[in-house]
Amino acid sequence: MIIGLTGPMASGKTTVVNALKKNGFKHITLSAIIREEAKNQNIEEKRENLMAIGQKLREEFGAGVLAKKSLEKIISEGGDKWLVDGIRNPAEVLELRNNPNFILIANTAPEDLIVERIFGRKRDDDTLDKETIRKQLKREMGEGEPEDGQQVAKCIDMADYIFENTMPVEEVESEFMKLYNQIINNSN
Repeated sequence: MIIGLTGPMASGKTTVVNALKKNGFKHITLSAIIREEAKNQNIEEKRENLMAIGQKLREEFGAGVLAKKSLEKIISEGGDKWLVDGIRNPAEVLELRNNPNFILIANTAPEDLIVERIFGRKRDDDTLDKETIRKQLKREMGEGEPEDGQQVAKCIDMADYIFENTMPVEEVESEFMKLYNQIINNSN
C-alpha cells in the first residue's frame, strides 16, 4: 500500500505522518527531493526558494517528476507500506496512481485554523504576518500558479479520502487512525 498525503501547509499533516510511521509505514516526502536539490545548488532552504526549485524541476522534467522520483525510491528500497507526503500537483497524483496500491488522502483544515497553527508552531521559515500567510496559502492552493505549479486544491479534489483535521493535536492521531482502519477495511 502506498498512501499519498496532500493538503495545505499547517493543516496537521506531520501528525498524520507520525501516526502512520508508528504503524510501520516508511516515509518519503516530495519536499525532501526539493531540499536535496537546494542543498546541491547551495540555495537557502526558505519556503519561497523551495517552491521556486520545485517549479523549475517540474518545468524541466514534467509536472510529475517528484512523484516519479519517489516511486523509484520506493521500488529500490522495497516494502509494502509507504507514505508519500507533500503532493502538490495533480500530475504527481497521476504518476503515483500508476501504482495500483496507491490511495490519496487529503488532510485539510479551515484557513483561519491554519493561520492560528502557523502562529503557534513558530518554525524558523514561517512568517508571522497574517496577510503573508494567507497569500502563501492561496498560492499553494493554486491561485496565480501555472498548471505545473502548486495546485493543492486540485489535488484535494482528486483525493480518495478527506481527513478534516480540526481537532486539538492530542486527538488527531486517534481520529486519523479511525479513517485508516476504514481504508484498510475497504481495501480487503
